[in-house]
Order: sequence, then structure tokens, then C-alpha cells
Amino acid sequence: MKTKKYTVLFFFTVLLLSISCTSHEKEMPETNRDIKSIDSIPVNKPENIKITNNVKAGESLSSILTNLSVEQKTILLISEQKDIDFNFSNLQAGKQYVVIMNPDSSIISFNYKKNNEERCKIIFGEPLQYTLSNNTVHELKEINIDIKENTEIMKDNSLDIKSFLIGKFQPKDHSDFILVDKKYHTKSEMYLQKKTLEAFIKMKESAEENEIYLTIVSGTRNYYSQKSIWERKYNKYKKENLTDIEIIQKIMIWSSMPSTSRHHWGTDIDINGFDTYFDGTNEKANKEYEWLKNNAPKFGFCQVYSKKMEGGRLTGYNEEKWHWSYMPIANKLLEDYRKLITYSDITDFSASEFAEDLQIIEEYVFGIECN
Repeated sequence: MKTKKYTVLFFFTVLLLSISCTSHEKEMPETNRDIKSIDSIPVNKPENIKITNNVKAGESLSSILTNLSVEQKTILLISEQKDIDFNFSNLQAGKQYVVIMNPDSSIISFNYKKNNEERCKIIFGEPLQYTLSNNTVHELKEINIDIKENTEIMKDNSLDIKSFLIGKFQPKDHSDFILVDKKYHTKSEMYLQKKTLEAFIKMKESAEENEIYLTIVSGTRNYYSQKSIWERKYNKYKKENLTDIEIIQKIMIWSSMPSTSRHHWGTDIDINGFDTYFDGTNEKANKEYEWLKNNAPKFGFCQVYSKKMEGGRLTGYNEEKWHWSYMPIANKLLEDYRKLITYSDITDFSASEFAEDLQIIEEYVFGIECN
């Protein structure tokens, strides 16, 4: 009886083990399906950043892109383009633009809608591309830009080239400028670009060998200094019941509009006196001017506001025998001004809205000799 009992118990145990193994085998595929389904769950990736804004008065593509940490080399490449029937640097105040950025805040594209028919988009990649209204993608052609030369005056990261060109900076905070020793000028304080001052000192020393004594009576004037001069004269002439156009024409016989003066750049100096000093009746001034005409170019200086005459300079300021510009730096800055500055940058002072009507950039900024 015992043998039979053990036999039944043995077969019962085998049956339980068999059922257990079969159950385990059936569970495995379900477990595999669970693992596969976990792997296939979509991961929520960070979305691109979309910034929608309107162009502010005086704002340009250059200033917008600078604030978005776009490299100056890229900005200059866009500004230098000549094959596109659209001026990316001349954005209209109030028009909407959209910037698309990666989650890491690097720019993907800049989108600008000038009107219902005219849209443009810059795509920031390798290579740099753009599209216009027809959505055809074009590549911005690489050009020969000497970035070191263009950005040499921009060693301060907080300063963009446009702000420099229109004088919206403080010379004392700029690494290319130096406080001029009092023995070289007549002001309480004066700053110049270092290379301008070095060239003037050499010229001054050479002049003294011929008993000609040169002193700087005006150096760097930034936007804010020029605005102070402008507003003082504007308010004076306004009391004479002149129109804004008449006031501008009267001021600009001798004084520049803020944002348009070469004195912003630290390259231009006034020497020994102004219009009454160099009116032709002062024998001492006549000798000094003759020496400057014959010798200043040897040191890199040019009388940019020469006498107006047929076959020569016809537009801009009257002749200024005292105003001399250090051309090795000023020539490059003038070219940058041509490429980057528009009338939307000339703002925030009395009657500034008439600058374009009077063609101040074309007639005055570029109305010079030695360009």
C-alpha cells in the first residue's frame, strides 16, 4: 500500500512542476512585449524657442543679431551682400520679425515680413542661406572680409560696430582710446584713438623743427557731446522763428548732426583754431595751414573738408582748414559706415526726422576729399 501511495505522490509532484514550467514559458513573451512597449514610448524633446517682436526705431538687423550673440563675422557677411534684391540691414520700424532658436539659444533663422508680398528669411547654418518671397533657397556668397580689421575697434565685447560709428559709446571706456596729455590740447579733457595721437605727436615734433607749433583744440566728441552742441544751436535758432529745415542748414554750416560726425571716431582733430582763426587774415594761421597742406599727408592726415570747386568737392560742409583726419583708420570706418548705417540710425535729437530729406549721409558724411 505504501508503494502505491508514494507512486501517486510522485506523479502528482511531477504534474505540478510541469504546470509551473508551462506557466513560466507563457509569461515570458508577455514580459518581452512589456519591455518593447517601454522602449517605443516617445520622449518629449525640448522645443525650439520662438521670439516674435517688432523692429524698434533706430534698430537694425546688425543690432538685433548682436544682441542674439551672432558672430560679427556672420553679421558682416550679411551686411556685405550685393546679389540680393533686399537690404537686410535696412529694417523698417514697426515691422514684425520672428527669430527661431534652438533650445540652447543658438539662432536657427531670422524671419522678416516687410509687406504682404515681400518676405525674407536668413537661415543660420553651414553655409549661411537666405530665402525671399518665392521660398527659393540661396546661399550667401563668401566674401573677402578682413574680420580682424573690421573688429579691431571692437575689443570691448559690449560695444557693437554700429554704436561706435554713430558715436554711442564712452571713449574713456574703450580700449583703443587714450587720455591725451594736456600739453597736446586745450580742453579740460580729451580722448583720441591711440594711433591718431601717435601720428599727431610725430607731426607736431616735425612741425616744431620749422617753428610751426600745433595744438589740438577739438578731438573725440561722441554722440552725446554732439547732441549737446546740436540742441544748444537748435534752441537758439528756433527763437528766430526759422523752420526746422532752415535751422538744420544753418547749424550744418560748421556743425554735424549727432550720429554723422567724424569726430565720433577718435580719428579727426581740429588744430590751432576754427573759422575766424583761419579766415585768411591771420599771418600766423596762414603759415600753419601752408605747412599742414604740405606735410600733414606724410603722417597720414588729410584735410577732408577742402575748398569746394568744380572738379573737386561740391557737397557737404564749408572748407575747414583746421579739420584733419587720420586716414589709415578713418578710411575703413567710412566704408563700414557706408555698409551699416542708414537713416533709421540717425534719431533722438531735434529735427532728426529731416536727415533723410536733406540727404545728410550722401551729401555730408560722404561729401569729403581723401575718401
